[in-house]
Amino acid sequence: MSIVVDRLRLVGAPGTNKVMAGELSRLVRAGLRQRRLPDPQKDGLGALAYPFDAEIALLAAQYHRTAVRVLWDLYDSRAERLEPLFADLCPAIAGDERAYGWDGARISVETFGVEGFAAGERQIVGVVKNALVEAFATRGVRLTVAPSGPDLLFSVRRYDGRIVVSLDLAGRPMNERGYRMRAGPAPLREDLAANLVMLTRHDARHEALCDPMAGAGTIVIEAAAMARAHPVWMSGRKPAALSWPVFAAHASARPEPLFPDTRPVLFGCELDGDAVERMRENFEAAGVSEDVDVFAGSFADLAPERLIARAQARGVETGVILSNPPYGERLGSADEVLRLYRELGEWCRELPGWRAGFFVGNDAFPEAFGGRPRVMKPLKNGPLRAAFYLYDL
Repeated sequence: MSIVVDRLRLVGAPGTNKVMAGELSRLVRAGLRQRRLPDPQKDGLGALAYPFDAEIALLAAQYHRTAVRVLWDLYDSRAERLEPLFADLCPAIAGDERAYGWDGARISVETFGVEGFAAGERQIVGVVKNALVEAFATRGVRLTVAPSGPDLLFSVRRYDGRIVVSLDLAGRPMNERGYRMRAGPAPLREDLAANLVMLTRHDARHEALCDPMAGAGTIVIEAAAMARAHPVWMSGRKPAALSWPVFAAHASARPEPLFPDTRPVLFGCELDGDAVERMRENFEAAGVSEDVDVFAGSFADLAPERLIARAQARGVETGVILSNPPYGERLGSADEVLRLYRELGEWCRELPGWRAGFFVGNDAFPEAFGGRPRVMKPLKNGPLRAAFYLYDL
């Protein structure tokens, strides 16, 4: 039985399947108008699989912001021990006509979620590396192992008792955008910020977006980038797959925004002076400074009527508040964080007709903020249990 497969896989944070699928559908409609995107197969809470299409795969590797990894699934084995895994992989790779490897290519292998397999991570890595090197050698192609800076990064993951070997099309985590020049303590991961923007259903053509506690500005940057469908990568970075010979016929010098005419209306408010400077640097690096009004000071000092007037002056009548407020670890007491949440709720309710979304890891938030959320979605912020709350104001 052949273990060769041909799938495009998006991997993201647990609970983000629907958001990842929605974003890919939007990108395909904008960038590949004649292409139909089939319904995905779900693999757990944070992975989607589609039939492989080179153009869709490259589009995702260049533009998809809510995924952490964009993978090309190559082999799928039901082996439960190392020897059968090698016995599955070696002949399958040797007979594989897809020319994803080339003479002199440097490879590396990573593992994720393989705890249930009857061997350690290093042993699995060694078996997959050996299978790749030996199988390609039978075809006269020399692969070399490079722990850092490989041309081809292979990902080995375990799903429902299967070992799946994939190629990482980006060659690195998709959240490493390259625009965050400086960040404060515990910054929000970029892909999570993009998920939050999607969860609010922010429509940049008709709605403003304001982060009243913007920190390094990650949420605002992701909102600006998603409004225009801007390429993920900054500072000279690009997906590894663009340089692979197997994709030469499909690669292009595309990376331009897919919605270049969209002009988002964005606001970032931050109390800490050092954070304001970091935020401005990050806006400049991301190329969104012209889209964002920066308010230096507490959100409590930003009169809601002033925010509404500024939004209307830029052509929109309503908007979204979206933020990742403090959870309480770095504030002086539980009373202080509850007071902050209450003040935030009072401030938001002076923006009738807007929506407000918050990603917070403190169970006391909903009661202190007040009102009933329209959406409550559990999410994780790294190892921390958190939730996204969306309110109609």
